[in-house]
Amino acid sequence: MEHPESIAAARYALIAPIVSRQTPLAPGEMKALLQEASRCVYEVPGGRSRTVSIRTLERWVEAYRKGGWDALKPRVRSSKGRLRMDGAVLEKAKQLRRERPERSVEQIIFLLEEGALVPPGTVAPSTLARHLRQAGLSRRSVMKENAASGHRRFEAEDILVLVQADFKHFVYLPDPRNPKKRRKTILCLVLDDYSRYILHAQFYFDEKLPRLEDCLKKAILRCGVPEMLYVDNGAAFSSQHLTRICGKLGIDLRHTRPFQPRGRGKIERSFQFIDTSFLPEVYARIEAGQLTTLEELNDALWAWIDGYYHQRVHGGTKETPQARWNGSSRRPRRVSLAELNEIFLWEETRKVDATGCVRLLGNTYEVDGDLGSRQVTLRYDPYDLREIQVWFEGVRRGNAKPVELRRYRDRRVPADEVAPAEEADVQLSFLDLAEQKRKAQWKEEEIRYACTTMGGEKR
Repeated sequence: MEHPESIAAARYALIAPIVSRQTPLAPGEMKALLQEASRCVYEVPGGRSRTVSIRTLERWVEAYRKGGWDALKPRVRSSKGRLRMDGAVLEKAKQLRRERPERSVEQIIFLLEEGALVPPGTVAPSTLARHLRQAGLSRRSVMKENAASGHRRFEAEDILVLVQADFKHFVYLPDPRNPKKRRKTILCLVLDDYSRYILHAQFYFDEKLPRLEDCLKKAILRCGVPEMLYVDNGAAFSSQHLTRICGKLGIDLRHTRPFQPRGRGKIERSFQFIDTSFLPEVYARIEAGQLTTLEELNDALWAWIDGYYHQRVHGGTKETPQARWNGSSRRPRRVSLAELNEIFLWEETRKVDATGCVRLLGNTYEVDGDLGSRQVTLRYDPYDLREIQVWFEGVRRGNAKPVELRRYRDRRVPADEVAPAEEADVQLSFLDLAEQKRKAQWKEEEIRYACTTMGGEKR
């Protein structure tokens, strides 16, 4: 049985191009999108896949608009004994493999079952895998045949229509916990496809999910909610939690096909430019003893981004990222910090014991007495386990009361690792000049805003 969150994520992936749109659909556009989605597949990570009808897609769109993410969760089904496949079913399975070579056998079985071609649980994965191998349609052989397919140049039509995110390994810095050792820094970058404007970028000491969430949240707060987020298949990007976040925010989450990294050239080119322009200046500061902490590295990064990168004419667009971003008439969709914090909460399902207590990450909490022996959803900030929300059947109940706290943060969340910076001699450098230019531009924008406001009041 698949987890309801996985089913909701799969259904949202099909309707995301419709429900994530922040501008009205043109006449006939919704019908075209529904027809296109009906030719795609309904996938569950690690599970099976199927095609769905336009009417089913319409019901999912309506359900999402009324009830949001939770409305896409299905009811649990029971399974029956296994039967043999007939020829028509096998041909359909072959077609599904040809359409998406990276699709697993389990995903193909799910597609056949949900498409009502076979009863649930009647097709053995080993049997289907054997038939596909005999037909020369193993996943590896089909993907190898398609590896030489051509690529086309693509660019989003406006800001926040498509953004990309990725991690990049960077320089080594002293470990705050053990200064005698050095640790590799990891850059997380969120880039707007149309303008090449950096929505947010930050260095961390790892590339785990909490770091991606932190960077994405800051990008949304700073610049607005994008329509589509395009990422690779790394562990942080493939998490169910990220899928749920995008679903609740109305973001269409798309992943690069395995072994076919199409459309990621812009963010890779940005990383290359960081290596040629920013990295040498970082090494210069490290050698001079002026950069030793993660905080100093992030300060230098934003001096370079706002003071140089955003002001430099891009070779592809022939405009600066700042000018191309500001030149758009699109109004970003904003979400408050309080709403974002609620959406980014982590979730776990637990069963309450007969005494009205529930355990989470080694801690014990007391919940409402009538929830004894029931399954509840716990929502919490992984950085603070003292406050736990309790949800039952989609309704929020009273917060769980700590009975025994053995840990105050989720073990998957690294501790803040920022050591106090030592004082250093002031020395003129490329990054110093970039920082000065950034501050000067901020001043100009403040003056321009003040003048515009005063002019508006006079009118």
